[in-house]
Amino acid sequence: MGKPELAQKAVALAEKRLSVDQWPEYYDTRSGRFIGKQSRLFQTWTISGFLTSKMLLENPEKASLLFWEEDYELLEICVCALSRTGRKKCSRSAARSQNQLATHWPLENMIQKGKLYTND
Repeated sequence: MGKPELAQKAVALAEKRLSVDQWPEYYDTRSGRFIGKQSRLFQTWTISGFLTSKMLLENPEKASLLFWEEDYELLEICVCALSRTGRKKCSRSAARSQNQLATHWPLENMIQKGKLYTND
């Protein structure tokens, strides 16, 4: 963030290469000269990432659309659904303990610890 010239240069380079290279999943080597050996082509995430980058360069204020507050009620539902015990019902205390854990481990910490991927 804070370096629009660098971002514009990267998007311009991507615009030249990605469509010619058939939207590969990834490039090998530090310089990114070669398409990855096992890279799949025509990847939706590659295309959407490129289009999103282009949109954000044109309208930086839209970056706020990519972030939202955590919904702890939804988190409780997910914890119950993904329980390892395979039980159909989830105890309120199990969901509550996971909710308390989530309040001590917010999304920002997960991003910093590498649990989620960002382009910052």
